[in-house]
Amino acid sequence: MPPTQLSGRTSKWARLGERVAKLQDGQSIVIEAEGDPIEDATKIRSRLNGSRTCRSFRRSVKVMDGKIVITREGIWPALSAFQR
Repeated sequence: MPPTQLSGRTSKWARLGERVAKLQDGQSIVIEAEGDPIEDATKIRSRLNGSRTCRSFRRSVKVMDGKIVITREGIWPALSAFQR
């Protein structure tokens, strides 16, 4: 069973990572905070950093007006040499 699946269900972190991976550079996802927006943003940033799906590109996680904004910002400079 893939590490993102438990009992046939995909974790919310895996789903979020997949949504962010599908974004084009410069596009964002806005999420309502479940609790303290800063704590939630920190948790999201940490989970995305550990996500295999999100390792190949840069993204920012910011708090704006009490909401969490995740923006895809391009690929890592070292990886750009391998792009066609």
